[in-house]
Amino acid sequence: MAVDQAHRQNLSSLFLPVFESVNPCLILMVRRDNIVGDAVEVLRKTKNVDYKKPLKVIFVGEEAVDAGGVRKEFFLLIMRELLDPKYGMFRYYEESRLIWFSDKTFEDSDLFHLIGVVCGLAIYNFTIVDLHFPLALYKKLLNKKPSLDDLKELMPDVGRGMQQLLDYPEDDIEEAFCLNFTITVENFGTTEIKELVPNGADTPVSKQNRQDFVDAYVNYIFNKSVASLFSAFHTGFHKVCGGKVLQLFQPSELQAMVIGNTNYDWKELEKINAFEITL
Repeated sequence: MAVDQAHRQNLSSLFLPVFESVNPCLILMVRRDNIVGDAVEVLRKTKNVDYKKPLKVIFVGEEAVDAGGVRKEFFLLIMRELLDPKYGMFRYYEESRLIWFSDKTFEDSDLFHLIGVVCGLAIYNFTIVDLHFPLALYKKLLNKKPSLDDLKELMPDVGRGMQQLLDYPEDDIEEAFCLNFTITVENFGTTEIKELVPNGADTPVSKQNRQDFVDAYVNYIFNKSVASLFSAFHTGFHKVCGGKVLQLFQPSELQAMVIGNTNYDWKELEKINAFEITL
């Protein structure tokens, strides 16, 4: 009996990978009360090729058939959870009502990777995700540099101040603005001075270098201060929606796909792109 049972178990383990490999769907089985932890665990083990399969979500203990409604609910619930202030992963900007990566978070980069994967899966499965990121996010996903216009979108007051600095017609910028190459950031109730360039505290902003100052400020906000966090997000997103087809889009078009203003069939675009490459 024990031998027969062991034999059956060996046969099962032999053929299980075959059955799993031909499963037409990417199956996510999660518990509602541990949706983030379960999703991280499943997606960490998922092969890259499986991200390209239609997503099927199963909530443990529920019998609802995923005809699209369960999947939409999954995206809603997991994004609501990941964006919860308890994680401190993103900073909310009241004036613009947008969010950006928080360099003060203590969360592991796995969660930023997960958000990238979730955004990619949403696009691939025609599901709207309510994400209030600035256009700069989609520029960076397409390897384009954020600009002063992106700072104006995320931080309108600061952006206007930078534009005033650039437009100031007089030569007395050092006296009028009293700036150096630093940025003041809040750090758990205290303020901290960060240098934008080496010896930035000793480098005054002048008429000659004001464009360099603005560029360094924009670079700090969108790149330098959040480099590791965005890298994890970028890697997760590109696992699902990477490849040459991504380069067909402008940042505004990619943004429209995520927030639901425009409908694209990502799979069809991949097929068309692959066909054009073979010609």
